[in-house]
Amino acid sequence: MTTPCQALRRAFTLVELLVVIAIIGVLVALLLPAVQAAREAARRAQCGSNLHNLGLAVLNYEEARRRLPVSEDYYAPPTFTFDSGTLTAPENTAYNTATPDPMRATQKLSGGGWIVEILPQLEQQALYAQFKPYLDKSWYRLHQGLNANVADLRIAIQTQPDVIQCPSNELRGPRMDQYPYSSTTEVDGAPAVVAVTHYKGNSGDGVFEPTTPGLPNWTYSTNYNCYNRTDCFGIFWRTTYYRGGVKLKEITDGQSNTLLIGEASPEDGNSAAWSSDGDWGITGVELNWNWRASDWCQQGAAPGDRRCWPWIRGFRSYHVGGVNFALADGSVRFLPDSINHLTFRALSTRAGGEVISE
Repeated sequence: MTTPCQALRRAFTLVELLVVIAIIGVLVALLLPAVQAAREAARRAQCGSNLHNLGLAVLNYEEARRRLPVSEDYYAPPTFTFDSGTLTAPENTAYNTATPDPMRATQKLSGGGWIVEILPQLEQQALYAQFKPYLDKSWYRLHQGLNANVADLRIAIQTQPDVIQCPSNELRGPRMDQYPYSSTTEVDGAPAVVAVTHYKGNSGDGVFEPTTPGLPNWTYSTNYNCYNRTDCFGIFWRTTYYRGGVKLKEITDGQSNTLLIGEASPEDGNSAAWSSDGDWGITGVELNWNWRASDWCQQGAAPGDRRCWPWIRGFRSYHVGGVNFALADGSVRFLPDSINHLTFRALSTRAGGEVISE
């Protein structure tokens, strides 16, 4: 005998079950973008925090040394000279004959970058101690410095601190595709796995190497590179060791108006964290410039083609809409992709005298 309560019980019909599943699917579809956006917001905040820590480490270093950290070049020829005396060096004329390099002549270069110098300020003293013996050796004949084929050094160069990786960037380290450690001619021994940096120092509004100006993303006609200069427009570049590093008093445009460090990506193939060749970027190309969509870059390009390589050395991120930067006063700012290129360039010069509005 069924009771009245039992008579009221019944199972879901197939139609009702399908309706419930559809409702759940709609709710998930509505909530998933919000969850993803929240996660990306958290990752972007962590990325900004990393830049803040790097900026403070640089400023703490400066307070102790009275100069900002430097990078040391690593090419071996003792006859290397700087500068050409002109802002419009001919294309592919990377090395000129104006200013000799006394440090190179006495074989005192290690190839280390500015990020190595601030490891103690980042509470990475133990890692710095692993690098220190090789920072004191020369790079001569490409068998010394940070390219030495020594077991303990190879372990050190692949140590990957989280503070130099952005959580949003999918190209994580350590990796084996980063120059010069990806080269069989530039390193001592076989190519090496190395840590990468997602943050690079601002070298100013030049080019990476002498290359063809006048492309659609280029806003001026001079061809000034920081690759072999005794001085440049920004804060960090490959040969800052020559002038002993930039001093804060030289940032006459104002520390709050000058970029110090910005996001970049190992997709450029030049993001080895500890190398002087992998720790600086240029603003000569637009922010987050899409080199993959460039006909000039892609025309006739094959895997390993260097045609567009110098143009990828700008600042870029995996965030939607812009790139995080640490400024020379230690603050962090998110610059939108839509920023005017001339304004972006102006922010990268330390003493350009430009007037920049909010």
